[in-house]
Amino acid sequence: MDTIYAALSPLIPSAVIVVRISGSDACQVFDRLGIKDLEPRKVYNSNYSGSVRDDVLVTYFKGPASYTGEDVVEISFHGNPLIISSVFQDLERLNFRGAEPGEFTKRAFLNGKMDLTQAESVAELIDSKTKKGIDYSFDQLRGSMKQEINSLRSLFINILTIVEAHIDFPEEDIAEAHHEIVFKNLNRLQIEVSQIISSYVSHKILRDGFRISIVGKPNTGKSSLMNYLLKEDRALVSEVAGTTRDYIESSFVLGGVPISLVDTAGMRFTDNAIEKAGIDKTLELIEDADLVIVLLDSSRVLDAEDENVLSITNDLSRIVVSNKCDTQNVLTDIDVDCNISVKQGTNMDLFIKLCENFIAQSDAEMFSKSVMVTERQKSFFDQILESINRLCEYTEIDFDVFEFELNSSLRLLSEITGMSYTEDILSNIFDSFCIGK
Repeated sequence: MDTIYAALSPLIPSAVIVVRISGSDACQVFDRLGIKDLEPRKVYNSNYSGSVRDDVLVTYFKGPASYTGEDVVEISFHGNPLIISSVFQDLERLNFRGAEPGEFTKRAFLNGKMDLTQAESVAELIDSKTKKGIDYSFDQLRGSMKQEINSLRSLFINILTIVEAHIDFPEEDIAEAHHEIVFKNLNRLQIEVSQIISSYVSHKILRDGFRISIVGKPNTGKSSLMNYLLKEDRALVSEVAGTTRDYIESSFVLGGVPISLVDTAGMRFTDNAIEKAGIDKTLELIEDADLVIVLLDSSRVLDAEDENVLSITNDLSRIVVSNKCDTQNVLTDIDVDCNISVKQGTNMDLFIKLCENFIAQSDAEMFSKSVMVTERQKSFFDQILESINRLCEYTEIDFDVFEFELNSSLRLLSEITGMSYTEDILSNIFDSFCIGK
């Protein structure tokens, strides 16, 4: 493979910019540094003398004991982009080429330094929006998903061994003990794969942050609540019902967790086409939210529009809040989780605590799962679970069907880890990486 190079950080003025070089000819750059025979994994101070001069720090990693499995040289330059662009020209004269996005990690995979689940965790680690997301990504980089898949593979192989033994020796009746082992292991696989798939949904917050939608009929104070939480006038506030006809989305941090907060269009019965479009969008946002805040107006009796909002959100994760408690409270026929006045700041600490407790509960649910699943991995696990479910419907073992389904699931597991792969799969994974990783 070609010897490649890239800066490990953006080319902007900074204290230091590190250039990584990987490949069989990486050590040719030593001629520019006036040094030879560097001891691996030690830092050396030297002078770079190419089309530009600089005082640098150099570290050499001899393959295969390196990130990529190849010879790797990392040089720390002063952080002037002009220095780096001059160095790149020098490297091109050595017939090195600029690395493609994710190419260093791709080479690590191709050289057996990590499997595909570990390679994907590198991007997850960089993109995680929460500290816990970083923890899970790091665990996956250390092989947590790999261990899960190895456990699943062992169960599949145990079942397949029994099935193939009876295919090879059809004259032998299957022992009752073998029959029990097959279906016991299938049930175990069904549970474990289901848990892995469910972790995709529960870990969405760790990848994308927590989504909260504020819903209610017009003029209940949704925009005022959003502005209070953001501590800025992000949404337009008006006494005129229906002022917010489209959703407004913004971000803030609550209890250390990044929150994506959405102020939705007021939900009411209307013939206005524009307002109807906004309400349709609100319904989509409600379904996508991790938490729905249903806002009622304590100064107005519960009406059909309020009941419609309560009905739509009944099966969702929600907090029902009564606003304007500083006025006369006429909402006596419904239990609410919290009475507040956004305008007066009444009980707002209690309301925020309710939200924090809900997020903390979601965290506890997430930590009951051991792995973080990417969308690519989930698609394979979905197919594996479908196959397991089909086999679990049998009361007696159909050896030909079982052999086909079990081998299919093993192939899918191999695609998750990269034991088998295509260039299209690698491109889809590594093209989303940043250059330098």
